[in-house]
Amino acid sequence: MENKDYKPRNLIEIADKIIEVISSHSNLKKERADMIINQIEKVKKNYSYSDPEITYLRWEELADILNRYFIPSNSRWETEIMIIFNNLSGTVKDYYQN
Repeated sequence: MENKDYKPRNLIEIADKIIEVISSHSNLKKERADMIINQIEKVKKNYSYSDPEITYLRWEELADILNRYFIPSNSRWETEIMIIFNNLSGTVKDYYQN
């Protein structure tokens, strides 16, 4: 039985949203933010050139970057990244423990 509510997620769109949050909401130093954004951009580029059957590796790479640099409970913007990556419903208020 097919789930009609299921929509495949596009890594490029998710990565772009995460980059937007880092660029506009984070309190990271510019050099650190740029380094993380560059790593995410590399994942996007690799995703574009991946065979469909191995694109899951690019999702793992993106998850690894996020796990390495961010802790959702540290800040509202890091929580926002978690919500975007995990495709969660609700708002930052629902997940962020101040």
